[in-house]
Amino acid sequence: MKRQNRVAFFNILSTLLLRGISIFTMPLFTRLLDNSGYGIIQVYNTWTAVLAIAFTMQTQGTLVNARMEYPEQEQRRYQSAAMGLSITVFLICSAVVLCFLSPISGLLKLSRWLVVLMLIQSFGTFCINFLNSKFVYEFKAGRNMLMSLGVTLMSLGLSLLLIFRLPEESRYIGRVVGIAATYSLIGIPACIWILWQGKTLFRREYWKFCIYLAIPMVFYNLSDLVLGQSDKVMVQQMLGTDAAGIYSAALNFGGIMFTIFAALNNSWCPFFFEDMRLGNREAVEKKARNFLELFTVLAVGFLLLSREVYRIFVGADFRSGTNLIPVFVTSYFLNFLCTFPINYEYYRKQTKMVAAVTIVSSLLNLGLNYVLLQRFGAAGAALATMISHCLQLTAHEVYTRLILKQSDHPFRFGLIIPYTAAYLGIVAVFYLTPGLWLLRWGLGAAIGLWELLRIRRRKVLI
Repeated sequence: MKRQNRVAFFNILSTLLLRGISIFTMPLFTRLLDNSGYGIIQVYNTWTAVLAIAFTMQTQGTLVNARMEYPEQEQRRYQSAAMGLSITVFLICSAVVLCFLSPISGLLKLSRWLVVLMLIQSFGTFCINFLNSKFVYEFKAGRNMLMSLGVTLMSLGLSLLLIFRLPEESRYIGRVVGIAATYSLIGIPACIWILWQGKTLFRREYWKFCIYLAIPMVFYNLSDLVLGQSDKVMVQQMLGTDAAGIYSAALNFGGIMFTIFAALNNSWCPFFFEDMRLGNREAVEKKARNFLELFTVLAVGFLLLSREVYRIFVGADFRSGTNLIPVFVTSYFLNFLCTFPINYEYYRKQTKMVAAVTIVSSLLNLGLNYVLLQRFGAAGAALATMISHCLQLTAHEVYTRLILKQSDHPFRFGLIIPYTAAYLGIVAVFYLTPGLWLLRWGLGAAIGLWELLRIRRRKVLI
């Protein structure tokens, strides 16, 4: 129990630091930057995330399968070969971008130097994510936390140093350069270290295994990114950078819940795959129930407090997006529910199905974005994402329960129903009590206390 709690705590903290930096520093940067500058940063970050996925093949996603496929003495060689594959693909793709730099810059509506910076940052991001995955599945949570803390402090310090040296209209450049420099200075040495440990750039068996699993993951991650981030780009293109800044501020605030989900999932997944490998189905279901309960409590607590906290988080110019927050959080809650069938599909090596469902959902999201943005403005983009996540969850549940039909499926469908009903009830409370902050905060405190007592009784977080 002590080991499980320690690993869970450090993995949660690591992910919160690594993925949550842009969210937790939002109160600072929405005040230091204007709407347009903040909007440019959000669009830049979205395209950087696209490059980090498409140009590296996301080979870190195969590390957990490699741990089940190869003996312990081969793990470092496999990791090194997977990194070698990513380096090769990245160099080829980057050369193509640099050859067509001007037209690509015009298409993205970003300057050429920003596109070059995106290439540098995207590779650094991949390297850090690779090391993060390595530490998670090797249960080296302490090292993971130290790396994440270093990335967070360095990027924040460099960004502030540069911002205060630039004129107000150019301050966004300081933020962009601060993040890109940090991910490069930490990510590239991490890459060298992994290669040095494994001393294997190429091995046909490893590359074949990696490519088979990684290619569907690329499409899955890209489609998932489109599903979650394309709305920012489309708002920028159709409504302008000011609207993109306001929309992105509300989306990033709601994204606190996605960061929390990613942190908890990062802790839950290693134990899920280990318990499934050992055939410990009872432990899987027990931990899944704890996971469902904890995240639902955090989500409803977040919604109950969000109206007032958001006013503190952002400047006055960004507050018109407040009523979009429950829509964003609902999308993340649906995404959270997807993690149960999706992780089971990963365990079964059904990565093609995971990718196919996400591709269809993301294409649907693009179409709905275009239609609903014209009719409802920025709110239409938020609704489009929520609808797409709902259909994504439905498709995964149908596939794992009615088509795959494996006897070792560990999650009963009835498991999610009470938690979903409780969450939807709190969404109604958010909209029905806009001025009754004392009622909402009191209810949030009561629910939080109840969950703390539950955690104390069971003696495990997840």
